Amino acid sequence: MRLHTATGVLALTGTVLVAVLTAGPASPPTATTAGSVATPGRALAAGAETAANPADPHCKASPFKPAENPDGATIKAIQQKGSVTIGVDLNDYHWGFLGPDGKPQGFDIDLATAIAQSLPGNPKINWVALDDDQRIPRLNATGDQHVDFVVHTMTINCDRRGQVAMSTVYFEAGQRVLIPSSQAHPGEKGPDAMNGKRVCTADNSTASQLLGADLKLPKSGQQYHAAALVTAAQELDCLVKLQLGQADAVLTDDAIAYGLAAQDPQTTVVGDQLSDEPYGVATSLGEGDLASWIDQVLEDYRNKGYWTTSYNKWIRPYVPGRPEVQPPPAQYTD
Repeated sequence: MRLHTATGVLALTGTVLVAVLTAGPASPPTATTAGSVATPGRALAAGAETAANPADPHCKASPFKPAENPDGATIKAIQQKGSVTIGVDLNDYHWGFLGPDGKPQGFDIDLATAIAQSLPGNPKINWVALDDDQRIPRLNATGDQHVDFVVHTMTINCDRRGQVAMSTVYFEAGQRVLIPSSQAHPGEKGPDAMNGKRVCTADNSTASQLLGADLKLPKSGQQYHAAALVTAAQELDCLVKLQLGQADAVLTDDAIAYGLAAQDPQTTVVGDQLSDEPYGVATSLGEGDLASWIDQVLEDYRNKGYWTTSYNKWIRPYVPGRPEVQPPPAQYTD
């Protein structure tokens, strides 16, 4: 797989930012024998088996064995239309955002571009900015509302594997709390930082589900004891609410929280990880050939150093201590 620089123009359509970029000539795909393309029925069955496997409580293992099959129905459809539509976040600093030149950039954008450029026919890239709660509906939509795949700091879990097809894990994150630096205390833990506070999360995110479930428990059984759950369309909107005094803390993946703190030096990330948030690339359940193709691209992306290069550029500079991190190994169902 060879990476190329994308060029193009941006257009604002309604409330959704759509960027149409023309990628450079892509390397021809290499056919592999790493496994067969999963059909939708087999994908659902494999997802159910993973959900029932106590050794894999987060359903990290992908039922789609890596394979680049240019004769797959979804792959052929993308080639015939000459474009691929990708759902991303364009408000997430160092993951997906618009650079000074007006073009999408970031860790997720690098990966999404690599997937697009591996597809046969050199498809044009249509970037569609999505809020968290739009990701699954737009994957399962038809016509102009459909996106071919989503790369959007999207956590893999058993429930989502039943709704969409998800790849192997490409990043390991965890929930952490962001608060104003003036309110941070040495050694403060995440649950303490939410106690009695209005906590903002992105709507329909794993953070909103985690805190929402906790608030439904009797007070004696709650772990976080937040005063209220405040939701917003995106994590960046939560930062604005924090700045305006409409929320007291933000709960989100640490990978995102560090980007928010980089944008507002008067905030800080506190406590240890409160959850396991493995990120995956998502397609619709009926697109097993594309899901297997993506898993093959991820194999190359990890093994050939592209993952590390992107991590060192976009994420490592903003993580305290700047740790060296290796890409998570791929796991597949039997």
